[in-house]
Amino acid sequence: MNTLKKIFRLSRDEWPLLAQGLVYLAVSSLALLAYPNAIKKIIDEALVNKNYDDLNSAALLAFGVFVIQSVTSALRYYFFTLAGEKTVMRLRARLFHQIIGREVTFFDQQKTGELLGRLSSDTAVLQNALSVNISMLLRSLVQALGGLTMLFLTSAKLTVFILLIIPPLGFLAARFGKKVKGVSRLSQDALALSSGVAEESIGTVRTVKAFAQEKFEELRYRDRLEKSFLLSNKKIKIVARFTNTVTLVGFSCLVFIVWYGGRLVIEGELTVGTLTSFLLYVITVAFSVGMLGSLWTDFMSAVGASERIFDLLEEPVEVMDEGISVIKIGKVEFKNIHFSYPMRQDYPVLKGVSFSIDPFETVAVVGVSGSGKSTLVQLMLRFYHPQNGSIFFDGIDSQKYSLEAVRTSIGVVSQEPVLVSESILENIRYGRPSASLEEIVEVSKMAFAHDFIEKFPEKYNTLVGERGIQLSGGQKQRVAIARALLKNPKILILDEATSALDSESEHLVQKAMDEQMGKRATLIIAHRLSTVKRAQKLIVLNEGSIVQIGTHEELYKNQSGPYHQLVNKQFEQFKESP
Repeated sequence: MNTLKKIFRLSRDEWPLLAQGLVYLAVSSLALLAYPNAIKKIIDEALVNKNYDDLNSAALLAFGVFVIQSVTSALRYYFFTLAGEKTVMRLRARLFHQIIGREVTFFDQQKTGELLGRLSSDTAVLQNALSVNISMLLRSLVQALGGLTMLFLTSAKLTVFILLIIPPLGFLAARFGKKVKGVSRLSQDALALSSGVAEESIGTVRTVKAFAQEKFEELRYRDRLEKSFLLSNKKIKIVARFTNTVTLVGFSCLVFIVWYGGRLVIEGELTVGTLTSFLLYVITVAFSVGMLGSLWTDFMSAVGASERIFDLLEEPVEVMDEGISVIKIGKVEFKNIHFSYPMRQDYPVLKGVSFSIDPFETVAVVGVSGSGKSTLVQLMLRFYHPQNGSIFFDGIDSQKYSLEAVRTSIGVVSQEPVLVSESILENIRYGRPSASLEEIVEVSKMAFAHDFIEKFPEKYNTLVGERGIQLSGGQKQRVAIARALLKNPKILILDEATSALDSESEHLVQKAMDEQMGKRATLIIAHRLSTVKRAQKLIVLNEGSIVQIGTHEELYKNQSGPYHQLVNKQFEQFKESP
Protein backbone atom coordinates (compact mmCIF):
# COMPACT_ATOMS: atom_id res chain seq x y z
CA MET A 1 0.00 0.00 0.00
CA ASN A 2 2.88 2.33 0.75
CA THR A 3 4.21 1.90 -2.80
CA LEU A 4 0.71 2.35 -4.28
CA LYS A 5 0.35 5.61 -2.36
CA LYS A 6 3.65 6.81 -3.85
CA ILE A 7 2.49 5.84 -7.33
CA PHE A 8 -0.76 7.80 -7.05
CA ARG A 9 1.00 10.71 -5.36
CA LEU A 10 3.01 11.12 -8.56
CA SER A 11 -0.16 12.19 -10.37
CA ARG A 12 -0.96 15.03 -7.95
CA ASP A 13 -0.20 17.71 -10.54
CA GLU A 14 -2.67 16.12 -12.95
CA TRP A 15 -5.66 16.09 -10.58
CA PRO A 16 -7.61 18.66 -12.71
CA LEU A 17 -7.36 16.28 -15.69
CA LEU A 18 -8.27 13.32 -13.51
CA ALA A 19 -11.28 15.23 -12.13
CA GLN A 20 -12.61 15.74 -15.67
CA GLY A 21 -11.97 12.09 -16.39
CA LEU A 22 -13.92 11.11 -13.25
CA VAL A 23 -16.94 13.14 -14.39
CA TYR A 24 -17.01 11.33 -17.73
CA LEU A 25 -16.35 8.05 -15.95
CA ALA A 26 -19.44 8.55 -13.79
CA VAL A 27 -21.63 9.45 -16.79
CA SER A 28 -20.40 6.55 -18.94
CA SER A 29 -20.82 4.08 -16.06
CA LEU A 30 -24.37 5.25 -15.33
CA ALA A 31 -25.21 5.01 -19.03
CA LEU A 32 -23.85 1.48 -19.19
CA LEU A 33 -25.86 0.51 -16.10
CA ALA A 34 -28.99 1.96 -17.68
CA TYR A 35 -28.49 -0.04 -20.87
CA PRO A 36 -29.75 -3.48 -19.58
CA ASN A 37 -32.89 -1.80 -18.24
CA ALA A 38 -33.50 -0.25 -21.67
CA ILE A 39 -33.15 -3.72 -23.28
CA LYS A 40 -35.66 -5.06 -20.73
CA LYS A 41 -38.19 -2.48 -21.85
CA ILE A 42 -37.68 -3.43 -25.52
CA ILE A 43 -38.21 -7.15 -24.83
CA ASP A 44 -41.20 -6.65 -22.56
CA GLU A 45 -42.87 -4.23 -24.99
CA ALA A 46 -42.31 -6.66 -27.87
CA LEU A 47 -43.24 -9.93 -26.12
CA VAL A 48 -45.77 -8.83 -23.52
CA ASN A 49 -47.47 -5.57 -24.59
CA LYS A 50 -46.85 -5.89 -28.36
CA ASN A 51 -47.04 -2.08 -28.70
CA TYR A 52 -45.13 -0.67 -31.70
CA ASP A 53 -44.99 2.92 -30.41
CA ASP A 54 -43.67 1.89 -26.99
CA LEU A 55 -41.25 -0.53 -28.69
CA ASN A 56 -39.87 2.22 -30.92
CA SER A 57 -39.52 4.62 -27.96
CA ALA A 58 -37.71 1.96 -25.90
CA ALA A 59 -35.34 1.20 -28.79
CA LEU A 60 -34.64 4.90 -29.33
CA LEU A 61 -33.94 5.30 -25.60
CA ALA A 62 -31.53 2.34 -25.67
CA PHE A 63 -29.74 3.82 -28.68
CA GLY A 64 -29.43 7.23 -26.96
CA VAL A 65 -28.02 5.60 -23.83
CA PHE A 66 -25.49 3.73 -25.95
CA VAL A 67 -24.38 6.93 -27.74
CA ILE A 68 -23.91 8.76 -24.42
CA GLN A 69 -21.93 5.83 -23.05
CA SER A 70 -19.68 5.64 -26.13
CA VAL A 71 -18.87 9.38 -26.20
CA THR A 72 -18.22 9.69 -22.47
CA SER A 73 -16.08 6.51 -22.49
CA ALA A 74 -13.86 8.04 -25.18
CA LEU A 75 -13.53 11.27 -23.17
CA ARG A 76 -12.81 9.28 -19.99
CA TYR A 77 -10.05 7.40 -21.79
CA TYR A 78 -8.59 10.63 -23.19
CA PHE A 79 -8.34 12.53 -19.89
CA PHE A 80 -7.07 9.61 -17.81
CA THR A 81 -4.50 8.59 -20.44
CA LEU A 82 -3.31 12.18 -20.89
CA ALA A 83 -2.89 12.53 -17.10
CA GLY A 84 -0.94 9.25 -16.99
CA GLU A 85 1.35 10.23 -19.86
CA LYS A 86 2.13 13.59 -18.23
CA THR A 87 2.79 11.90 -14.91
CA VAL A 88 5.20 9.37 -16.41
CA MET A 89 6.94 12.09 -18.43
CA ARG A 90 7.54 13.99 -15.20
CA LEU A 91 8.60 10.76 -13.46
CA ARG A 92 11.19 10.01 -16.14
CA ALA A 93 12.54 13.55 -15.87
CA ARG A 94 12.77 13.22 -12.07
CA LEU A 95 14.38 9.81 -12.33
CA PHE A 96 16.98 11.07 -14.82
CA HIS A 97 17.68 14.07 -12.55
CA GLN A 98 18.09 11.67 -9.63
CA ILE A 99 20.45 9.37 -11.55
CA ILE A 100 22.58 12.09 -13.14
CA GLY A 101 22.79 13.92 -9.81
CA ARG A 102 24.28 11.00 -7.87
CA GLU A 103 27.90 10.91 -6.77
CA VAL A 104 30.50 9.23 -8.98
CA THR A 105 30.77 6.37 -6.47
CA PHE A 106 27.18 5.42 -7.35
CA PHE A 107 28.13 4.92 -11.01
CA ASP A 108 31.16 2.86 -9.98
CA GLN A 109 28.71 0.28 -8.60
CA GLN A 110 25.99 0.44 -11.29
CA LYS A 111 25.88 -0.68 -14.90
CA THR A 112 24.76 1.96 -17.37
CA GLY A 113 22.41 -0.46 -19.10
CA GLU A 114 20.64 -1.31 -15.83
CA LEU A 115 20.01 2.37 -15.15
CA LEU A 116 18.71 2.78 -18.71
CA GLY A 117 16.43 -0.17 -18.01
CA ARG A 118 14.95 1.69 -15.05
CA LEU A 119 14.34 4.71 -17.26
CA SER A 120 12.75 2.70 -20.07
CA SER A 121 11.27 -0.70 -19.19
CA ASP A 122 10.37 -0.03 -15.54
CA THR A 123 8.76 3.33 -16.28
CA ALA A 124 6.92 1.76 -19.25
CA VAL A 125 5.26 -0.73 -16.87
CA LEU A 126 4.36 2.13 -14.57
CA GLN A 127 3.12 4.17 -17.53
CA ASN A 128 0.47 1.56 -18.32
CA ALA A 129 -0.64 1.50 -14.69
CA LEU A 130 -0.98 5.28 -14.46
CA SER A 131 -2.62 5.89 -17.85
CA VAL A 132 -4.97 3.29 -19.37
CA ASN A 133 -5.10 0.88 -16.43
CA ILE A 134 -6.13 3.38 -13.77
CA SER A 135 -9.01 4.50 -15.99
CA MET A 136 -10.10 0.90 -16.58
CA LEU A 137 -9.71 0.07 -12.90
CA LEU A 138 -12.02 2.88 -11.77
CA ARG A 139 -14.50 2.11 -14.54
CA SER A 140 -14.58 -1.58 -13.61
CA LEU A 141 -14.93 -0.78 -9.91
CA VAL A 142 -17.85 1.62 -10.49
CA GLN A 143 -19.56 -0.79 -12.87
CA ALA A 144 -19.08 -3.75 -10.53
CA LEU A 145 -20.59 -1.90 -7.56
CA GLY A 146 -23.30 -0.28 -9.65
CA GLY A 147 -24.10 -3.57 -11.34
CA LEU A 148 -24.45 -5.33 -7.97
CA THR A 149 -26.87 -2.64 -6.86
CA MET A 150 -28.95 -3.08 -10.01
CA LEU A 151 -28.86 -6.86 -9.56
CA PHE A 152 -30.40 -6.47 -6.10
CA LEU A 153 -33.10 -4.19 -7.47
CA THR A 154 -33.81 -6.61 -10.32
CA SER A 155 -33.83 -9.92 -8.40
CA ALA A 156 -32.65 -10.26 -4.81
CA LYS A 157 -32.96 -14.09 -4.94
CA LEU A 158 -30.51 -14.49 -7.81
CA THR A 159 -28.14 -11.82 -6.42
CA VAL A 160 -27.63 -13.63 -3.09
CA PHE A 161 -26.05 -16.56 -4.93
CA ILE A 162 -23.63 -14.23 -6.75
CA LEU A 163 -22.56 -12.59 -3.49
CA LEU A 164 -21.53 -15.99 -2.16
CA ILE A 165 -18.99 -16.29 -5.02
CA ILE A 166 -17.35 -12.82 -4.88
CA PRO A 167 -15.43 -13.05 -1.51
CA PRO A 168 -13.54 -16.24 -2.51
CA LEU A 169 -12.65 -14.62 -5.84
CA GLY A 170 -11.36 -11.54 -3.98
CA PHE A 171 -9.19 -13.78 -1.78
CA LEU A 172 -7.81 -15.53 -4.87
CA ALA A 173 -7.07 -12.17 -6.54
CA ALA A 174 -5.08 -10.96 -3.50
CA ARG A 175 -3.15 -14.22 -3.30
CA PHE A 176 -2.28 -14.30 -6.99
CA GLY A 177 -1.50 -10.56 -6.99
CA LYS A 178 1.12 -11.04 -4.26
CA LYS A 179 2.81 -13.77 -6.30
CA VAL A 180 2.73 -11.67 -9.46
CA LYS A 181 4.28 -8.68 -7.65
CA GLY A 182 7.30 -10.69 -6.44
CA VAL A 183 7.93 -12.38 -9.78
CA SER A 184 7.45 -9.11 -11.68
CA ARG A 185 10.16 -7.36 -9.68
CA LEU A 186 12.60 -10.20 -10.33
CA SER A 187 11.63 -10.19 -14.01
CA GLN A 188 12.22 -6.44 -14.34
CA ASP A 189 15.60 -6.78 -12.61
CA ALA A 190 16.59 -9.52 -15.03
CA LEU A 191 15.43 -7.42 -17.98
CA ALA A 192 17.51 -4.49 -16.70
CA LEU A 193 20.55 -6.79 -16.55
CA SER A 194 20.01 -7.81 -20.16
CA SER A 195 19.76 -4.12 -21.11
CA GLY A 196 23.09 -3.60 -19.34
CA VAL A 197 24.76 -6.28 -21.43
CA ALA A 198 23.30 -4.85 -24.65
CA GLU A 199 24.39 -1.30 -23.83
CA GLU A 200 27.88 -2.48 -22.92
CA SER A 201 28.26 -4.52 -26.13
CA ILE A 202 26.93 -1.83 -28.46
CA GLY A 203 28.91 0.90 -26.68
CA THR A 204 32.15 -1.03 -27.20
CA VAL A 205 31.26 -2.50 -30.59
CA ARG A 206 34.67 -1.73 -32.11
CA THR A 207 36.43 -3.73 -29.41
CA VAL A 208 33.91 -6.56 -29.83
CA LYS A 209 34.56 -6.70 -33.57
CA ALA A 210 38.31 -6.26 -33.21
CA PHE A 211 38.40 -9.45 -31.11
CA ALA A 212 35.71 -11.17 -33.24
CA GLN A 213 33.62 -11.74 -30.12
CA GLU A 214 30.15 -11.16 -31.62
CA LYS A 215 29.12 -14.74 -30.76
CA PHE A 216 30.29 -14.35 -27.18
CA GLU A 217 28.27 -11.15 -26.75
CA GLU A 218 25.23 -12.75 -28.38
CA LEU A 219 25.45 -15.70 -25.97
CA ARG A 220 25.93 -13.37 -23.01
CA TYR A 221 22.87 -11.31 -23.99
CA ARG A 222 20.80 -14.41 -24.76
CA ASP A 223 21.69 -15.86 -21.34
CA ARG A 224 20.33 -12.74 -19.60
CA LEU A 225 17.22 -12.82 -21.81
CA GLU A 226 16.66 -16.48 -20.93
CA LYS A 227 16.68 -15.65 -17.23
CA SER A 228 14.23 -12.81 -17.80
CA PHE A 229 12.05 -15.08 -19.97
CA LEU A 230 11.91 -17.83 -17.34
CA LEU A 231 10.67 -15.33 -14.76
CA SER A 232 8.17 -13.87 -17.23
CA ASN A 233 7.00 -17.39 -18.02
CA LYS A 234 6.47 -18.02 -14.32
CA LYS A 235 4.37 -14.84 -14.08
CA ILE A 236 2.35 -15.84 -17.16
CA LYS A 237 1.57 -19.24 -15.60
CA ILE A 238 0.36 -17.57 -12.39
CA VAL A 239 -1.89 -15.19 -14.35
CA ALA A 240 -3.14 -18.05 -16.56
CA ARG A 241 -4.12 -20.15 -13.50
CA PHE A 242 -5.93 -17.16 -12.01
CA THR A 243 -7.74 -16.44 -15.30
CA ASN A 244 -8.72 -20.09 -15.63
CA THR A 245 -10.17 -20.17 -12.11
CA VAL A 246 -12.13 -16.94 -12.54
CA THR A 247 -13.45 -17.98 -15.97
CA LEU A 248 -14.55 -21.40 -14.73
CA VAL A 249 -16.34 -19.97 -11.71
CA GLY A 250 -17.89 -17.16 -13.78
CA PHE A 251 -19.38 -19.39 -16.49
CA SER A 252 -20.60 -21.89 -13.90
CA CYS A 253 -22.45 -19.04 -12.19
CA LEU A 254 -23.95 -17.96 -15.50
CA VAL A 255 -25.28 -21.46 -16.21
CA PHE A 256 -26.84 -21.63 -12.75
CA ILE A 257 -28.41 -18.19 -13.09
CA VAL A 258 -29.96 -19.04 -16.48
CA TRP A 259 -31.30 -22.32 -15.08
CA TYR A 260 -32.67 -20.85 -11.86
CA GLY A 261 -33.91 -17.66 -13.59
CA GLY A 262 -35.75 -19.82 -16.14
CA ARG A 263 -37.59 -21.53 -13.28
CA LEU A 264 -38.59 -18.12 -11.87
CA VAL A 265 -39.91 -17.08 -15.32
CA ILE A 266 -41.97 -20.30 -15.56
CA GLU A 267 -43.32 -19.70 -12.07
CA GLY A 268 -44.24 -16.12 -13.02
CA GLU A 269 -41.93 -14.33 -10.58
CA LEU A 270 -39.86 -12.76 -13.41
CA THR A 271 -40.59 -11.59 -16.93
CA VAL A 272 -38.37 -12.57 -19.84
CA GLY A 273 -37.21 -8.91 -20.10
CA THR A 274 -36.31 -8.83 -16.41
CA LEU A 275 -34.31 -12.06 -16.68
CA THR A 276 -32.55 -10.71 -19.80
CA SER A 277 -31.64 -7.45 -18.04
CA PHE A 278 -30.45 -9.44 -15.01
CA LEU A 279 -28.20 -11.53 -17.25
CA LEU A 280 -26.83 -8.36 -18.86
CA TYR A 281 -26.09 -6.95 -15.40
CA VAL A 282 -24.41 -10.25 -14.46
CA ILE A 283 -22.27 -10.06 -17.59
CA THR A 284 -21.42 -6.42 -16.76
CA VAL A 285 -20.47 -7.32 -13.19
CA ALA A 286 -18.57 -10.44 -14.30
CA PHE A 287 -16.69 -8.53 -16.97
CA SER A 288 -15.88 -5.76 -14.49
CA VAL A 289 -14.74 -8.18 -11.78
CA GLY A 290 -12.68 -10.07 -14.35
CA MET A 291 -11.09 -6.80 -15.45
CA LEU A 292 -10.40 -5.94 -11.80
CA GLY A 293 -8.57 -9.23 -11.41
CA SER A 294 -6.53 -8.68 -14.57
CA LEU A 295 -5.82 -5.06 -13.66
CA TRP A 296 -4.85 -6.14 -10.15
CA THR A 297 -2.11 -8.35 -11.56
CA ASP A 298 -0.99 -5.46 -13.81
CA PHE A 299 -0.87 -3.13 -10.82
CA MET A 300 1.14 -5.66 -8.85
CA SER A 301 3.57 -5.79 -11.78
CA ALA A 302 3.72 -1.99 -11.68
CA VAL A 303 4.35 -2.07 -7.93
CA GLY A 304 7.18 -4.54 -8.43
CA ALA A 305 8.76 -2.35 -11.11
CA SER A 306 8.19 0.91 -9.25
CA GLU A 307 9.80 -0.21 -5.99
CA ARG A 308 13.23 -0.03 -7.61
CA ILE A 309 12.33 3.32 -9.18
CA PHE A 310 11.37 4.73 -5.79
CA ASP A 311 14.60 3.34 -4.32
CA LEU A 312 16.45 5.55 -6.81
CA LEU A 313 14.14 8.55 -6.30
CA GLU A 314 14.58 8.50 -2.54
CA GLU A 315 18.37 8.39 -2.53
CA PRO A 316 20.17 11.73 -1.96
CA VAL A 317 21.82 13.55 -4.86
CA GLU A 318 24.85 15.83 -4.85
CA VAL A 319 24.05 19.31 -3.56
CA MET A 320 25.67 21.67 -6.05
CA ASP A 321 25.05 25.13 -4.60
CA GLU A 322 25.87 24.92 -0.88
CA GLY A 323 29.12 26.59 0.17
CA ILE A 324 31.42 29.35 -1.04
CA SER A 325 30.35 30.24 -4.57
CA VAL A 326 33.60 31.44 -6.20
CA ILE A 327 37.25 30.34 -6.39
CA LYS A 328 38.86 33.74 -6.89
CA ILE A 329 42.58 33.16 -7.53
CA GLY A 330 43.21 29.48 -8.33
CA LYS A 331 45.93 28.48 -5.87
CA VAL A 332 45.80 24.72 -5.20
CA GLU A 333 47.30 22.85 -2.23
CA PHE A 334 47.30 19.12 -1.51
CA LYS A 335 48.10 18.49 2.16
CA ASN A 336 48.91 14.94 3.32
CA ILE A 337 46.35 13.24 1.07
CA HIS A 338 45.67 9.56 1.69
CA PHE A 339 43.14 7.92 -0.58
CA SER A 340 41.71 4.54 -1.58
CA TYR A 341 38.83 4.03 -4.01
CA PRO A 342 35.57 3.01 -2.25
CA MET A 343 35.42 -0.32 -4.08
CA ARG A 344 39.05 -1.11 -3.15
CA GLN A 345 39.48 0.18 0.38
CA ASP A 346 42.37 -2.19 1.05
CA TYR A 347 44.42 -0.80 -1.86
CA PRO A 348 45.85 2.68 -1.11
CA VAL A 349 46.28 4.81 -4.24
CA LEU A 350 47.74 7.95 -2.65
CA LYS A 351 49.91 7.93 0.47
CA GLY A 352 50.51 11.27 2.14
CA VAL A 353 50.71 13.40 -1.03
CA SER A 354 51.48 17.09 -0.47
CA PHE A 355 52.25 19.77 -3.08
CA SER A 356 50.95 23.12 -4.30
CA ILE A 357 50.22 24.95 -7.56
CA ASP A 358 50.46 28.73 -7.43
CA PRO A 359 48.24 30.98 -9.55
CA PHE A 360 49.60 31.17 -13.14
CA GLU A 361 52.06 28.35 -12.36
CA THR A 362 52.33 25.22 -14.52
CA VAL A 363 52.99 21.99 -12.62
CA ALA A 364 53.50 18.62 -14.28
CA VAL A 365 52.98 15.25 -12.59
CA VAL A 366 54.77 12.24 -14.04
CA GLY A 367 55.08 8.61 -13.09
CA VAL A 368 54.45 5.12 -14.32
CA SER A 369 50.88 3.89 -14.92
CA GLY A 370 49.07 3.20 -11.67
CA SER A 371 51.13 5.65 -9.62
CA GLY A 372 48.05 7.78 -8.81
CA LYS A 373 48.38 10.66 -11.28
CA SER A 374 44.80 10.74 -12.60
CA THR A 375 43.43 10.19 -9.10
CA LEU A 376 44.65 13.71 -8.25
CA VAL A 377 42.20 15.04 -10.86
CA GLN A 378 39.33 12.96 -9.45
CA LEU A 379 39.96 14.40 -5.99
CA MET A 380 40.30 17.99 -7.21
CA LEU A 381 36.90 17.73 -8.89
CA ARG A 382 35.49 16.18 -5.71
CA PHE A 383 34.35 13.05 -7.47
CA TYR A 384 35.80 11.29 -4.43
CA HIS A 385 36.88 12.41 -0.99
CA PRO A 386 40.25 11.58 0.62
CA GLN A 387 40.24 9.39 3.71
CA ASN A 388 42.83 11.70 5.30
CA GLY A 389 44.22 15.11 4.45
CA SER A 390 42.65 18.05 2.62
CA ILE A 391 42.75 19.92 -0.67
CA PHE A 392 42.72 23.71 -0.48
CA PHE A 393 41.73 26.31 -3.05
CA ASP A 394 42.99 29.83 -2.27
CA GLY A 395 43.84 28.63 1.25
CA ILE A 396 40.29 27.40 1.98
CA ASP A 397 39.36 23.72 2.36
CA SER A 398 37.72 22.54 -0.87
CA GLN A 399 34.86 21.04 1.16
CA LYS A 400 33.75 24.57 2.09
CA TYR A 401 33.18 25.48 -1.56
CA SER A 402 30.03 24.53 -3.40
CA LEU A 403 30.43 21.74 -5.94
CA GLU A 404 29.34 24.15 -8.64
CA ALA A 405 32.12 26.58 -7.69
CA VAL A 406 34.76 23.82 -7.76
CA ARG A 407 33.68 22.26 -11.06
CA THR A 408 33.06 25.49 -12.94
CA SER A 409 36.48 26.78 -11.85
CA ILE A 410 38.33 23.74 -13.21
CA GLY A 411 38.72 23.00 -16.91
CA VAL A 412 39.71 19.43 -17.81
CA VAL A 413 41.09 18.01 -21.06
CA SER A 414 41.46 14.26 -20.75
CA GLN A 415 43.22 11.60 -22.79
CA GLU A 416 39.94 10.42 -24.32
CA PRO A 417 37.64 13.46 -24.43
CA VAL A 418 33.99 12.51 -24.74
CA LEU A 419 31.89 14.66 -27.07
CA VAL A 420 28.10 14.66 -27.15
CA SER A 421 26.27 13.67 -30.34
CA GLU A 422 25.63 17.24 -31.41
CA SER A 423 27.38 19.84 -33.56
CA ILE A 424 30.89 21.16 -32.95
CA LEU A 425 29.28 24.42 -31.86
CA GLU A 426 27.18 22.72 -29.18
CA ASN A 427 30.13 20.65 -27.98
CA ILE A 428 32.27 23.74 -27.41
CA ARG A 429 29.32 25.61 -25.90
CA TYR A 430 29.04 22.74 -23.40
CA GLY A 431 31.76 24.57 -21.47
CA ARG A 432 29.46 27.58 -20.97
CA PRO A 433 25.92 27.32 -22.42
CA SER A 434 25.40 31.10 -22.42
CA ALA A 435 28.44 31.77 -24.65
CA SER A 436 27.98 33.67 -27.91
CA LEU A 437 29.21 32.50 -31.32
CA GLU A 438 31.98 35.14 -31.23
CA GLU A 439 33.28 33.75 -27.91
CA ILE A 440 33.19 30.21 -29.29
CA VAL A 441 35.16 31.23 -32.38
CA GLU A 442 37.68 33.05 -30.17
CA VAL A 443 38.42 30.02 -27.96
CA SER A 444 38.50 27.80 -31.06
CA LYS A 445 41.27 29.95 -32.45
CA MET A 446 43.10 29.76 -29.12
CA ALA A 447 42.84 25.95 -29.30
CA PHE A 448 43.95 25.92 -32.98
CA ALA A 449 40.63 24.33 -33.89
CA HIS A 450 39.11 27.14 -35.94
CA ASP A 451 41.00 26.34 -39.15
CA PHE A 452 39.96 22.71 -39.44
CA ILE A 453 36.37 23.56 -38.39
CA GLU A 454 36.12 26.11 -41.21
CA LYS A 455 37.11 23.44 -43.74
CA PHE A 456 33.97 21.41 -43.03
CA PRO A 457 31.00 22.21 -45.33
CA GLU A 458 28.78 22.83 -42.28
CA LYS A 459 31.60 24.56 -40.37
CA TYR A 460 30.61 24.94 -36.68
CA ASN A 461 27.29 23.17 -37.34
CA THR A 462 29.09 19.95 -38.33
CA LEU A 463 27.75 16.96 -36.39
CA VAL A 464 30.48 15.03 -34.57
CA GLY A 465 28.64 11.68 -34.29
CA GLU A 466 28.36 9.51 -31.20
CA ARG A 467 31.24 10.23 -28.81
CA GLY A 468 32.82 12.39 -31.55
CA ILE A 469 33.48 9.46 -33.86
CA GLN A 470 33.37 11.70 -36.98
CA LEU A 471 36.45 13.65 -35.81
CA SER A 472 40.08 12.54 -35.64
CA GLY A 473 41.84 12.22 -32.29
CA GLY A 474 43.65 15.53 -32.70
CA GLN A 475 40.48 17.32 -33.76
CA LYS A 476 38.58 15.97 -30.77
CA GLN A 477 41.36 17.10 -28.44
CA ARG A 478 41.36 20.63 -29.85
CA VAL A 479 37.55 20.83 -29.54
CA ALA A 480 37.94 19.61 -25.94
CA ILE A 481 40.57 22.29 -25.25
CA ALA A 482 38.27 24.96 -26.73
CA ARG A 483 35.43 23.64 -24.55
CA ALA A 484 37.61 23.84 -21.43
CA LEU A 485 38.87 27.33 -22.29
CA LEU A 486 35.33 28.61 -22.83
CA LYS A 487 34.77 28.12 -19.11
CA ASN A 488 37.67 30.53 -18.53
CA PRO A 489 38.71 28.33 -15.60
CA LYS A 490 40.95 29.41 -12.77
CA ILE A 491 42.59 25.98 -12.94
CA LEU A 492 43.33 24.02 -16.13
CA ILE A 493 44.01 20.28 -16.00
CA LEU A 494 45.57 18.48 -18.98
CA ASP A 495 45.30 14.78 -18.22
CA GLU A 496 47.40 12.83 -20.76
CA ALA A 497 45.98 15.19 -23.39
CA THR A 498 48.51 14.22 -26.10
CA SER A 499 49.42 10.62 -25.26
CA ALA A 500 47.15 9.04 -27.92
CA LEU A 501 47.98 11.42 -30.78
CA ASP A 502 50.21 11.23 -33.80
CA SER A 503 53.16 13.65 -33.99
CA GLU A 504 51.38 16.25 -36.18
CA SER A 505 48.25 16.32 -34.02
CA GLU A 506 50.40 16.36 -30.89
CA HIS A 507 52.26 19.38 -32.22
CA LEU A 508 49.04 21.35 -32.74
CA VAL A 509 47.55 20.31 -29.40
CA GLN A 510 50.84 21.05 -27.66
CA LYS A 511 50.90 24.46 -29.30
CA ALA A 512 47.40 25.16 -27.98
CA MET A 513 48.45 24.02 -24.50
CA ASP A 514 51.61 26.12 -24.57
CA GLU A 515 49.50 29.19 -25.35
CA GLN A 516 47.64 28.72 -22.05
CA MET A 517 50.65 28.22 -19.80
CA GLY A 518 51.12 31.18 -17.51
CA LYS A 519 47.55 32.44 -17.93
CA ARG A 520 46.13 30.31 -15.10
CA ALA A 521 47.14 27.57 -12.66
CA THR A 522 47.80 24.53 -14.84
CA LEU A 523 48.24 20.90 -13.86
CA ILE A 524 49.70 18.64 -16.54
CA ILE A 525 49.59 14.89 -16.19
CA ALA A 526 51.63 13.20 -18.89
CA HIS A 527 54.19 10.63 -19.87
CA ARG A 528 55.79 12.39 -22.79
CA LEU A 529 58.81 14.54 -22.07
CA SER A 530 57.85 17.10 -24.71
CA THR A 531 54.67 17.83 -22.78
CA VAL A 532 56.11 18.23 -19.28
CA LYS A 533 59.59 19.72 -19.66
CA ARG A 534 58.19 23.25 -20.13
CA ALA A 535 56.49 23.09 -16.71
CA GLN A 536 57.88 25.29 -13.95
CA LYS A 537 57.69 22.42 -11.49
CA LEU A 538 57.76 18.65 -11.94
CA ILE A 539 56.33 16.16 -9.43
CA VAL A 540 57.30 12.50 -9.71
CA LEU A 541 54.83 9.99 -8.29
CA ASN A 542 55.66 6.39 -7.54
CA GLU A 543 53.18 3.94 -5.99
CA GLY A 544 51.08 6.76 -4.57
CA SER A 545 53.89 8.78 -3.01
CA ILE A 546 55.85 11.82 -4.19
CA VAL A 547 59.47 10.79 -4.66
CA GLN A 548 60.85 13.93 -6.40
CA ILE A 549 59.94 17.60 -6.91
CA GLY A 550 61.88 20.12 -9.03
CA THR A 551 62.41 21.48 -12.54
CA HIS A 552 63.16 19.27 -15.52
CA GLU A 553 66.83 20.26 -15.51
CA GLU A 554 67.23 19.71 -11.76
CA LEU A 555 65.59 16.30 -11.75
CA TYR A 556 67.33 15.05 -14.87
CA LYS A 557 70.74 15.84 -13.42
CA ASN A 558 70.09 13.35 -10.62
CA GLN A 559 71.12 10.24 -12.53
CA SER A 560 70.05 7.87 -9.75
CA GLY A 561 66.60 9.43 -9.43
CA PRO A 562 63.38 7.93 -10.85
CA TYR A 563 62.79 10.92 -13.18
CA HIS A 564 66.13 10.37 -14.93
CA GLN A 565 65.20 6.72 -15.41
CA LEU A 566 61.78 7.64 -16.81
CA VAL A 567 63.38 10.02 -19.31
CA ASN A 568 65.95 7.47 -20.39
CA LYS A 569 63.26 4.85 -20.98
CA GLN A 570 61.48 7.38 -23.17
CA PHE A 571 64.72 8.02 -25.09
CA GLU A 572 64.91 4.31 -25.82
CA GLN A 573 61.30 4.17 -26.99
CA PHE A 574 61.02 7.41 -28.97
CA LYS A 575 64.70 8.42 -29.53
CA GLU A 576 63.77 11.78 -28.07
CA SER A 577 66.41 14.23 -26.87
CA PRO A 578 66.02 16.00 -23.56
